Amino acid sequence: MERIEIVARTRRDCRLCLAATPGGVRFYSIEQFTPDQIRQRESVSWQPARIFHGGQWRDVHYKEVTSVYWRSGGAKRPLRLLVVAPVPYDSGKGQRKYYREPAFLLTTDLKHSAAVLLQAYFDRWQIEVNHREIKDTLGVGQAQVRNARSVPRQPAMVVAAYSALLLAGIQVFGDTRSEAFPALPKWRRHARRPSCLDLVTLLRQEVASATNSSPLPAASTGRVWSWPPALRGTWRSNR
Repeated sequence: MERIEIVARTRRDCRLCLAATPGGVRFYSIEQFTPDQIRQRESVSWQPARIFHGGQWRDVHYKEVTSVYWRSGGAKRPLRLLVVAPVPYDSGKGQRKYYREPAFLLTTDLKHSAAVLLQAYFDRWQIEVNHREIKDTLGVGQAQVRNARSVPRQPAMVVAAYSALLLAGIQVFGDTRSEAFPALPKWRRHARRPSCLDLVTLLRQEVASATNSSPLPAASTGRVWSWPPALRGTWRSNR
């Protein structure tokens, strides 16, 4: 689709090939290879990349092969193969290091650097967190609407409100969890950033506090209640 680039994991035994020599009838080359064979091939050197993951910068190594073709999946569209080396991790103090499995990625993006694509791959867990917060906290798709046009509009509106809420939290509190938020339980006190539920809870408290501090006018006056000027400016600067 237009303006959409895909970065996806692939199997280690996926059959790939290069383009055939120009001037012939054949489009694909006869020789085929797998991503795991590229990982073991010494003629393709490992390259370093600096990735931010798990709260700190990490060094990863990868191999890259451009303009590859996946006959059964990508047809004649050129793809890009990225092989990510296993990342070591410690199982405990004084224990030997273990290694995760290597990752094999296929992407349709042929322009951006490999570091940008690898960072997007390592950030994939954040997408799962966003999906969970939109479903559980905001309840996307749970509204009971009658108009047929509201069916696609309601989820889009909730996602837009979710994005605005996160952006407002970053503009006001930064990317850290300050003392303005309620205390966390012991098992979550290591959290560094406020969650969507934290922002919604704080927003409800501020709205309730502003409403209680500004009593509604008497019904006999015929006036419509509105936010005080001081609170309007505070709300605009904090959203």
